[in-house]
Amino acid sequence: PVAPKRAVEIDVNEHIYAHPDYAEKLQDPSTFDVKTIYECYLHGVKLGGNRPQFSHRQSSDQPFKSYTYNQVFEIIKEIGSGIVHTGLEPSNKTFIGIYGSSSMNYAFCLYSTWPYSMIPIGIYDSLGRDGVKFIIRHADVELVFADDLQRVKNLLEWKDDTLALKTVVSILEPTDELFKLAEEKNLNLISFEKLRENGRNNPVPVVPPKPTDIAMVMYTSGSTGEPKGCVITHDNFIYAMYGMASALDILDSKEIPRVLNYMPLAHLFGCGAMISVTYLGGEIGFWQGKVDKLVDDFRDFRPTILTMVPRLLNKLYDKVRLELRKKGLPGRVLFQLAIRSKLALIRRGDFSQNTIWDKIIFDKIRQSFGGKVTRVISSSAPLSPEVCRFSRAAFSCFFIESYGQTECVIGCSQTIHDMESGEVGIPTSLNHIKLVDVPEKEYYAKDGVGEICVRSKAVFKGYLKDEAKTREAIDEQGWLHTGDIGRWTPHKTMRIIDRKKNMYKLSQGEYVAPEKIEDVYARSRFISQIFVYGDSFESCLVAIVVLNDGFVKKWAQTEGNNVETIVAPESNTKLKQTVL
Repeated sequence: PVAPKRAVEIDVNEHIYAHPDYAEKLQDPSTFDVKTIYECYLHGVKLGGNRPQFSHRQSSDQPFKSYTYNQVFEIIKEIGSGIVHTGLEPSNKTFIGIYGSSSMNYAFCLYSTWPYSMIPIGIYDSLGRDGVKFIIRHADVELVFADDLQRVKNLLEWKDDTLALKTVVSILEPTDELFKLAEEKNLNLISFEKLRENGRNNPVPVVPPKPTDIAMVMYTSGSTGEPKGCVITHDNFIYAMYGMASALDILDSKEIPRVLNYMPLAHLFGCGAMISVTYLGGEIGFWQGKVDKLVDDFRDFRPTILTMVPRLLNKLYDKVRLELRKKGLPGRVLFQLAIRSKLALIRRGDFSQNTIWDKIIFDKIRQSFGGKVTRVISSSAPLSPEVCRFSRAAFSCFFIESYGQTECVIGCSQTIHDMESGEVGIPTSLNHIKLVDVPEKEYYAKDGVGEICVRSKAVFKGYLKDEAKTREAIDEQGWLHTGDIGRWTPHKTMRIIDRKKNMYKLSQGEYVAPEKIEDVYARSRFISQIFVYGDSFESCLVAIVVLNDGFVKKWAQTEGNNVETIVAPESNTKLKQTVL
């Protein structure tokens, strides 16, 4: 049987826990052969050479087009030299914004910064217009790549609110109207191809970063205020990457890994997976950017490693369960029997994929992901117990759940050979975890419950230009206070049960502060009271709204309706649309 790993308490007074194999001393990546992300990339080039590094396609009826490691290396040096040609300094004081969706071009821009010690900052729409403006202004970003013309236009129009911005690089060819607008705003607008041409004609020698240099700043949503910029150094990232690769058992594997990128490269899970696979000389495929085509991309790219989020596994589970439910009671019984039987085999260390249950149910699922998956890692939020059991049975391979946050850099706990569901495992080989009291919620570490705190060399350096929030997050002993409330189970694995502050992490990994939503809707004259609730197992929020009767009556009269009619469940569509 495959024995699951259990956390061990190494300090009974401080309630500090460690990985059982590293209770005496944490794993030491100081002997790791790379110290920066740039060195990590060079290692990949050495291994990969003329093998594919990046692959993409524009539609499902096209094959994936690949770029080799050697080709990509030349492209990123062109882009980096092109950035310097605009007048920016190749140093660790230069911040470069990348505004758009994950794609191969996004990855080119990201990788182009590190040979020249520059600092990339991912900018994404879910932060909102004010959030995007704040990031550019807060980090003194002078150059931003934008992947579509609407984003280019937004950046030009927001010039007065972004101060330091001097150059906008459009991935698509800009229109004459955009060039005219740029001139009016006194901004330099240049196409991506022109920037590459300038870099090709004016090559700049690389300026490699130091391990202690900033590798990236990743902005996360604040609970009620502006986004916070997490400062992550090269050694932070390499330390965390080493832990991720070790947990997946791929460092010494002879397998050439392949991973399909569909998650935001502005987030650490997607970015970390890409850089880890690159270190090993593996191949990264990029999805088409269309949710309804994601299954096609998985099937045709045939990844060996699946990076998953609960929302995707939830949809897969619901789809399979619905199909079997159509077959009535026999279908439902068969489904549950198949899961139980496969899990019994996995507990014995048998990951075979040729059982009767595979032929009936699970092989079709694996083939829809290309049929080559050997490892699955789920992160961003906990899996529900039923989805976790189903996923382990369906993929019948090395499967781990990882828990962490941007400030932890990739992950701080993982399930290892653990069949328990709804839990996030034990500390990794690179960090300790302890719980601290939260008396206002009556959580006490002596009872095995409290705020999760993490200490590791991978923990971020702090928030950009915000010492006060940094001191709140990292205490004098170097413990990162995550804000999550955890409970050690009787078998010593961690379960997330609450948040210290009222903030939810949805199943797609997105943090949402209900107070912010409640504050916005409470300003509506239609609303008297509102309560917003979220759950890590769900992908959306729910709200209970108490209407302002007086105002709704007046509004109903102006619409030519009486209030009883307009609030009735069968006819309140217009009211919902107006309020929301």
